[in-house]
Amino acid sequence: MVDLKQHNAIDGCEYRKLVISAAQLLHVKEEEINELNVFPVPDGDTGSNMSMTIGNAARELANSSDTSINSVAERTARAMLRGARGNSGVILSLLFRGIASALKNSETCDGITLANALKTGVESAYKAIESPAEGTILTVARKCAERAMEASQENNSFEYVLGCAISSAEDALSHTIDENPVLKKAGVVDAGGMGWLLVLRAMENALSNGEDLEYEIQEDYTQKEKADFTAFETEDIAFAFCTEFIITKNDPNRDTSPLKSYLATMGDSLVMLDDGEIVKVHVHTNDPHQVLGEALKWGIYETVKVENMKSQHTSKIVEAPEVALKDYGFVAIASGEGMQTIFTELGVDKIVSGGQTMNPSTDDIHNAVKEIDAKNIIILPNNKNIILSANQVKELSDKNIIVIPTKTIPQGINAMLAFDLDLAPSENEEAMKGATESVVTMQITYAARNSDFDGMDIKEGDYLGLCQGKLLANDTSIDNLFSRFAKEIEANDKEVVCIYYGCDVTEEEAERKQEYLQSLLPNAQVDLLQGGQPVYHYIISAE
Repeated sequence: MVDLKQHNAIDGCEYRKLVISAAQLLHVKEEEINELNVFPVPDGDTGSNMSMTIGNAARELANSSDTSINSVAERTARAMLRGARGNSGVILSLLFRGIASALKNSETCDGITLANALKTGVESAYKAIESPAEGTILTVARKCAERAMEASQENNSFEYVLGCAISSAEDALSHTIDENPVLKKAGVVDAGGMGWLLVLRAMENALSNGEDLEYEIQEDYTQKEKADFTAFETEDIAFAFCTEFIITKNDPNRDTSPLKSYLATMGDSLVMLDDGEIVKVHVHTNDPHQVLGEALKWGIYETVKVENMKSQHTSKIVEAPEVALKDYGFVAIASGEGMQTIFTELGVDKIVSGGQTMNPSTDDIHNAVKEIDAKNIIILPNNKNIILSANQVKELSDKNIIVIPTKTIPQGINAMLAFDLDLAPSENEEAMKGATESVVTMQITYAARNSDFDGMDIKEGDYLGLCQGKLLANDTSIDNLFSRFAKEIEANDKEVVCIYYGCDVTEEEAERKQEYLQSLLPNAQVDLLQGGQPVYHYIISAE
């Protein structure tokens, strides 16, 4: 038993160490968590997404000298929000967002504070999920938070409460098999719940060992931003330094208008956004050091960028007239050259590469939003695991963000076809959501592992036929799956069918499948388009 006197409470330095330790363990256990995914399609979401989400925070903390626990917690939550990937990553970021909220006015974190932080985190996560299901990470997090609240009344020691929360999480995780029929059939526990348990275990281990662990930055996780040199005139540069920074506010309730007034006297091209938690500033000035020094009075830096415009404008500035904001802009998530071209031709401004097994982060989507000069930005996730990440962009952007919860590429295409420039944003949102309900989506992929799923004996490498995201059939023959699809299309009275073939399918193969499906549906119109998408050999839409 660890001496509880050593850790009755922790400070910001220790909290930093705990988060980095959790990121390390999730990175090491990433594939093991992925293997718990019971749906047999090639889907590495849970472990990879949770690892990349908290990894974003670990990299941020590894380069930070923050010592106050509220600043460290806020920096962690903000970095995780921006790096959140997939449903599991977003839920993890929301748990840490709640923790940061509970620690906002704290100098240390004792057992009672920890319990309240876990409880607040769970409440934040539940509020974000439209229909929370039992037997998931939410269940595990809720039960361990409930036990933490009880334990904090028994012993107000951080380590005692954390240990009790872990024991409860272990018990809750073991019961997810019984709470979720799909997990019970597969004989595994919930992958997200396992990820949350590992986070807590890593924290306890780091606390006990007292080691200052280093976090190895993964190159493929890093995000690089390009400086925006088009926001200022190049003919007559009165203020040489383009200065941009983001600070986390020390006091979320503090009015930052005095800071804005001060910055206005220091230069021009001032743009300042205060969302209550962070302040983002862009200003042209001749004294960036003085500007940055004043900003430090209001919070802790997250990012800082200073560019000498006079020395760089000849090679890097792209001169462009000031562009008036248009009413609407669009971001779509899609993979495959053909699919991306389709969305571009439909009027989408920015394509974010991603989809199944390649969930973009909230920051990836937000970066696309920032590049569009429009008042209203409509985002099409086109994958159920990206919808939560897309919704988080609303917290980061000052534009009106509308997320159409498209779960498939055909739904996204139908949504774009329903858009009407003359309608108000709320009317377009309703029309585009309605359009997604009229299309039936079918997909053919392959089994990534052996599985006994929903009464089907699935072998690794089998072709899997999905209808509306649910497993319809598995077979060694794609023709047999097309035959099943034809019955579904007839049963739903659909008459217009489009086949999008993937990157691993030749045009000749796809044409043969088109002819075959047309023979099965003589009264339907069957079209063929090159999608170029990975993972899915065919995506079929029926209307």
